[in-house]
Amino acid sequence: MNDAKLAYNIEEAISATGLNRTTIYRAIAADQIETFKIGRRRMVSARALQEFIDRKEAEARRNAA
Repeated sequence: MNDAKLAYNIEEAISATGLNRTTIYRAIAADQIETFKIGRRRMVSARALQEFIDRKEAEARRNAA
C-alpha cells in the first residue's frame, strides 16, 4: 500500500510544501489552492498542492524567459 498522503490539513500542507502560513492562506483566499472541509477541518489534497506548485514553476519559467 502507498504511504503517500492524499490530503493534508493546513499545518501539514505548510510543512509538506515548505511554504509559510501567509503564502498558503493567501493562495487559498485567491482560489489558487483548492480546499475542502470535512466537519470543521479544512483540508488540501496532495493534487491541489502539486497543481499550485506546478503553476508557480511554470510562471517562474515564463518570467525568466
